[in-house]
Amino acid sequence: MMMSKGRISGITCFGSSILPLAFLGEGEEAEIEELQGGRGLVRRLSDMGFTPGTRVRVLTSNPPGPMLLSVRNTRIALGRGVAMKILVNGGAGKRR
Repeated sequence: MMMSKGRISGITCFGSSILPLAFLGEGEEAEIEELQGGRGLVRRLSDMGFTPGTRVRVLTSNPPGPMLLSVRNTRIALGRGVAMKILVNGGAGKRR
């Protein structure tokens, strides 16, 4: 994910794009690629099961409010700011 002067642009690699988890809609599923942020946030997210390679599904998403996610058979609510720091492979998303 490239950020410069307030703009966000997805990175396209081999036909799939990397984007923040906050950009996914209800029912979409993706694989976590990278966690951004400070040491404390990355550790807290990792402890909750958000690690690279893990599948995550959006259960509820009502912008600008929090998101309800399913990760490792657990439901977790995250705020949009934190969800923006979790980069996922958007090409693997699917609606159910």
